[in-house]
Amino acid sequence: MKKSFTLIELIIVIVIMGILSTITFDILSRIYKNYIYTKETNKINTQINTAIEIISSKLKDRIPHSVIVTKYPAKYGDDDANKVDFKYIGDLIDSDKNYKILEWIDKDIEAKNGMWDDKLKHIQTGWSGFIDLGYKSHKTQDNPKEFNLTTINSNFNIVKLIDRNITASYGDNVDTFENNITTLIFAGNDLGGDIVVDENQSYGWYRDPDKNRTAKAVFSILNYGVIRDSNNIPSTEINITSIDENNDTTLYSRYFLARTAYAIVPIENNETLADGTKINDFNLTLVYNYQPWKNDWWNGKSNVNNDTNAHGEVNSTLIATHVTEIRFKKDITTPMIRIYICIQSPEVEINSTRNLTICKEKAIF
Repeated sequence: MKKSFTLIELIIVIVIMGILSTITFDILSRIYKNYIYTKETNKINTQINTAIEIISSKLKDRIPHSVIVTKYPAKYGDDDANKVDFKYIGDLIDSDKNYKILEWIDKDIEAKNGMWDDKLKHIQTGWSGFIDLGYKSHKTQDNPKEFNLTTINSNFNIVKLIDRNITASYGDNVDTFENNITTLIFAGNDLGGDIVVDENQSYGWYRDPDKNRTAKAVFSILNYGVIRDSNNIPSTEINITSIDENNDTTLYSRYFLARTAYAIVPIENNETLADGTKINDFNLTLVYNYQPWKNDWWNGKSNVNNDTNAHGEVNSTLIATHVTEIRFKKDITTPMIRIYICIQSPEVEINSTRNLTICKEKAIF
C-alpha cells in the first residue's frame, strides 16, 4: 500500500520550511548588513585618517601664532572681507562652534630644505632662520622700518630659484621677492612674530588699517647678496622693509621666510540621494597659494581697495567628503593644536535619525 503525506503533515512541513527560510534570510540579511557596515566603516576610517594626516602634515610647518579661525559660513562672493569674523585660535572658547575655517601662515619649508651646492658638495639650506646681529645688521638711518641684515648659512639664490619654480607650477612665473610672494617674518622673543597688538593683527589677515589689521610682522625682501667665507659656507646680506608702516619694529635674531597661507575650508555639500533627500554635510577643502599680507584671502578675491590678486585665483584640493563636524582648539599651555573631525556615510543608517558617523581627534605640536 502506497503511503502519502496527510494534510497535517504537509502543513507541518510547509511551516518548518517557512521558519527555516525566514531564519536563513535573516542570517543572510545580517551578514550582508554587517558586510556593508564594515565596508563603510573602513572607508570612512581611511578617509578621516587621510584628511587628518594631510592637515597635520601642513599645519606642523605653521609659523607660530599665525593661526586664526574664521566663522562659518563665510561671506562667499563678498568683496568686503572686512566683514569676515575671525579670531586667533588661542582665543577660542567652547561656545565658538561656528569657527570652522582654519587659516595659518606656512614656513617656506621647501626653500629652507635647500638644494645641492656644488662648492660645498652637499645639500645647502636656503635660509637658516638666524640673523647675525653682530655683523652688518642694523636699521637704516633714512628709514626706521628698513633693515640691513646678514643671515648666516643661507643662500637666497636657492630660495629665489625654488620659490620661483613652485609659483611657476601654479601658473605664475614671477620674481617672488619683487612681488612680495616670498617675505620675511621675524620670530620674536617667543617665536610668535613681531607682535605689536595681538597675534591675528600682525600677518595681514583681512587687512583693515582702521581696525589695526595690518601686516606688522611681514617684511619685503628688497635686495640681497650672497657671500662666502673661506670654507665656502654662504651667508646672505639682505635689505628688508616693513610692508606696513611700523616704526617701533624690533630687530630679532630669528626669522622665518613665508610664501603662502593655508586654509581648511568646509564647503556645503549640494549632493542629493536617489530619493531626492539632500545630504546634510559638507566637503573639506585645503586652500593654498595666497598671501594675506598682499590682501589675498582664501576665495581668491581681494580684501581691500578693490586690488586684484597678484597671481589670479588661489589653488585648492578636496581632502574629505561628507564631513558633519570640524573643530579646532589650541592648548593654552603648549603650542599644541587639536583637530576634531566627523565624517558620515550618506548610505548607511544607524537609526531613523542618524547615519553611520565616525569622529576622530588628533593633537599637532
